[in-house]
Amino acid sequence: MTNSAFVKDYYLANRPLVRGANVLPIDCTNAETITPLTFTNQILTPFLGWLATNPTKHPQYIILFPEIPSAVCVGLDCANGGSSVSYGLSTSMSGIQPFITSINMGLFDTTNDCVHYIDKLKSFGTNNQVLISASAGVYGNTNYYFDDTRNLDVASYPNAGGAARSGVLAANPMASVTYSNVVPDPGGLQGHITTGSNVAGYLSWSAHSALGSSYATNGYVTWSGSSGWWIIETIESFNGLREYGGQAFFLQWFSLGAFGGTNNYSKTPVGAVSHVYEPGGNWNDPATYFGLWEARKNFGICAWNSRRTPYFQAVGDPLVTK
Repeated sequence: MTNSAFVKDYYLANRPLVRGANVLPIDCTNAETITPLTFTNQILTPFLGWLATNPTKHPQYIILFPEIPSAVCVGLDCANGGSSVSYGLSTSMSGIQPFITSINMGLFDTTNDCVHYIDKLKSFGTNNQVLISASAGVYGNTNYYFDDTRNLDVASYPNAGGAARSGVLAANPMASVTYSNVVPDPGGLQGHITTGSNVAGYLSWSAHSALGSSYATNGYVTWSGSSGWWIIETIESFNGLREYGGQAFFLQWFSLGAFGGTNNYSKTPVGAVSHVYEPGGNWNDPATYFGLWEARKNFGICAWNSRRTPYFQAVGDPLVTK
């Protein structure tokens, strides 16, 4: 798979201190969704074989590159059971359960979004830094923006933004948190957080509110200042799909010009949690996700400790921190 190999090579050449990382090439179907049998034959079996031939190696962090399938489905639409590929891998290894993330941004067989994401890691990292922290370099990513304003049909769900705020303040009572909660959504952008600076984290209900499904790229939500190193969660069921499904999705968040970046990637996030199929209301736990980020845990730990569904997908480098 040409794009996958290219991004892997670019990552190894440009992300600090990963040149010696273990690499496993697999010959798998280039599809969004695969069956359990295909997952076992094309992905799990080669990986378990690599572990068997390298018994002293116990990988704690694994990155999946573009063109690796995202979802494992028993039925045609996962309604009869399944999981994400990353969850299936992580839970199928005896004695270890690694944190698996994906660097798989980009639509239409382009690698541009992945390349620019890796360039961001390179610009913030140093030659002796495996764990890349923006704030360690006096970067001002200090402010959280949690938007609970949402439509009436999801009004009965718990306040995800309120939980996120509680998690951050539990980690740091002095943290800067901006919060909105207008239910039902009055329409338009009133009641929503649409601007912010020096962003550390963001949550919204996006397509379940007047923000709609294109807020990241249509100018509804724009950041300023030091806002190139933050994490995102949205309360939507299908935000991990590569095909547009009527909701906001991760490919938008990491795309050119997102969140007010002027013809560049200066305002895109550094990490995101998402779902490759309907999680049944079991969205990632925002208190854990953002609380651990404020506590300066790495993204892999923040994301996987917040997981509440087997359809979980984490997007980004696992070893970045606030």
